[in-house]
Amino acid sequence: MAPDAPTTATNPLISMRALPPHHLPSHPSLRTHQPSTTTPSPTLLTFLTSVLTEAESFLTTYLPTHFHPKGTKTSPPAHAPVHVLAHDRPGSSSSAAEAWFARTSVHENAAEEGTASWEEFDGALRVDHSQHEKDYTPDVQDAHQVLAWDISDDTTIADTWRDVTMHMMEMRHKIPPPLSRRVFSVLVITARSISTSAPSFLVVQIPVDLTGVSGSKFWGDKKVVQGVYCSIERAELVEAGRKVRWQMATASDAKGVLPMVVQKMAVPGAVVKDVGLVVGWVGGRRGR
Repeated sequence: MAPDAPTTATNPLISMRALPPHHLPSHPSLRTHQPSTTTPSPTLLTFLTSVLTEAESFLTTYLPTHFHPKGTKTSPPAHAPVHVLAHDRPGSSSSAAEAWFARTSVHENAAEEGTASWEEFDGALRVDHSQHEKDYTPDVQDAHQVLAWDISDDTTIADTWRDVTMHMMEMRHKIPPPLSRRVFSVLVITARSISTSAPSFLVVQIPVDLTGVSGSKFWGDKKVVQGVYCSIERAELVEAGRKVRWQMATASDAKGVLPMVVQKMAVPGAVVKDVGLVVGWVGGRRGR
């Protein structure tokens, strides 16, 4: 992939293919992994534009036309039903086929039991995303920040997004014995829309290759297994601001000895469970 080339449906940035450092915008901590004389790194603006445009298009255009319904579940204490979808995304010359799962739920925009306000969803999911994921997910034991890109507060992307952040994180997950703990190394990008009439926000996670990267806490740790995880999360105000639509799509591979067929059976339940975890966590903080 040419570093500044636009991403396409057959050459996605958001996939289970871990991005090497030289495919990322330059960063002082990655200097030895980003030789400027051979393969120039993409500019920060170009990279963010490509990722956010791809993420928005995936959930608003690709998902409705390619994913298939897999049923409706509940996720207490959240009151909203959770609609589950699935899709096997075909492979390409640069990536393998991937099993994707998604969910959609529509919540009352209210700081009340069983739901959350728009501000609460934004504060839980976009702001400090990785740390909050550790806080509300019992199986997440550590959220280690490897590095962060310095993005000005007044930066806007594609005249659409503001308050953009990009961090490289290692998320350690507890797995029931005898399986080893998993670590997912991800690039986490968050942004919220400039529009105030139809507000929305995005959270994108892309796997990254941290081989030899200084600041990594778990790379080379024989006590953990390096898994692969990518996701796109989007929330928006709908129905004249009365409700919040929350969508998430993900593909992953826990690696190790856990067969993919077993993983595929477990993922739908896990993505549904997250809805209740977030709503319950928000409600608990509200009472403080």
